[in-house]
Amino acid sequence: MSSDKRVYKLNISGGTSGPGKGLSKLIEIDEKKFRFEAMKIGDTIKGGLIGFPNYEFQITGGSDASGFPMRKDVHGPVKKKILASKRAIGYKPIRKGEKRRKTVRGNEITFDMTLINLKILKYGETELFKATE
Repeated sequence: MSSDKRVYKLNISGGTSGPGKGLSKLIEIDEKKFRFEAMKIGDTIKGGLIGFPNYEFQITGGSDASGFPMRKDVHGPVKKKILASKRAIGYKPIRKGEKRRKTVRGNEITFDMTLINLKILKYGETELFKATE
């Protein structure tokens, strides 16, 4: 690891219900505030740990510094080449039935992740999404 301070970018989605439905917000959080290492896709996080009291978030994905996306079905903190088809995460085929080898990340967050996608499961008192009027 380098001596540079690492910053996670958190892409927070409003979820399927509540005041943030269909909205998203990108925030940056210092590694020293909360460490995401060894957490997996589907794990839940208490919002108070990252600065949003009474919120509850779920990890839905992310990408590393090179832009390789995380996939839930690739286990562990690895980078793998998989045979992807049918508009899977990390691949959009041009022709019907087309398959291609794509490099993806595993479902576990490692030290070289830069972007982490979160979904709100439970809303708190503070307003995360500003109302546009």
